[in-house]
Amino acid sequence: MTIEEIEEGLKIKKIFLDLEVYREIERYRLQAIEKQDEDQANYLWCLKKIFEVQHKFVSAFHEMKDKKYEKAWESLEHIQILMSALIQNFELDAKEDVFNLIFISNIVNEYQKIFPYQYFLSRESIVKSAKCSICGKEVSFRAPCGHYLGNLYMGEQCLHEVTDVELIGVAIVTNPFDKYSYIRMEGMEYNYEMVDKLISNLSSPYDKFYVEVKFIKKPEYRNVKRNDLCPCGSGKKYKKCHLGDSSEEYPHYVIHMGKYTNLFD
Repeated sequence: MTIEEIEEGLKIKKIFLDLEVYREIERYRLQAIEKQDEDQANYLWCLKKIFEVQHKFVSAFHEMKDKKYEKAWESLEHIQILMSALIQNFELDAKEDVFNLIFISNIVNEYQKIFPYQYFLSRESIVKSAKCSICGKEVSFRAPCGHYLGNLYMGEQCLHEVTDVELIGVAIVTNPFDKYSYIRMEGMEYNYEMVDKLISNLSSPYDKFYVEVKFIKKPEYRNVKRNDLCPCGSGKKYKKCHLGDSSEEYPHYVIHMGKYTNLFD
């Protein structure tokens, strides 16, 4: 299998991916490193990440089909992390999405809208020491090593390996970048009905759709006049209580099939 054949294969919208392709990409990457061909080694690193994005994408689709919702959520989150690393080193073209990366990124965002997770944990910590994954030197904001975080060097991405950290606390947030740590109350069961309805109407991971979120006034607030008592029971007039407040509304989800919104436009 040549690199050109690998590239052509990654352009095809597949329902299942052959892991042998991944092993071939890695073999070529190691060969490029051995030859000290940095441009080729870096490009093959990008091809590895493209394969991983596609593999996680189709995995999430099958996991939702199999009602493995938590596993599917992990796969969707992994895609966003992979895309964040890839975008820094691989230029995406919104007009010619040859590897379907933009499509995947958009659809992952649409999937996440209909999952029932709303609150997440975000750690607060102080990094006391870290070292560069490329040169092994200790790094800090005031004492960089010369390698730029996230960039590629001879087929490897520069990361900062934390060697000493102090955990300050954990915050409860609603929209963090990293959504792995969602909150589940003891004895609580999440409702995945919307996920089921959507996935039952999809025959391929590459079917198009988008989720429109509309905010509708709750029934108890719909016919209340400004000077009426607020339905919440506070004893205040509606105009001085919940009128215009977001808590008097609830989200209503409309799934549009056969089209999707492009976040990269």
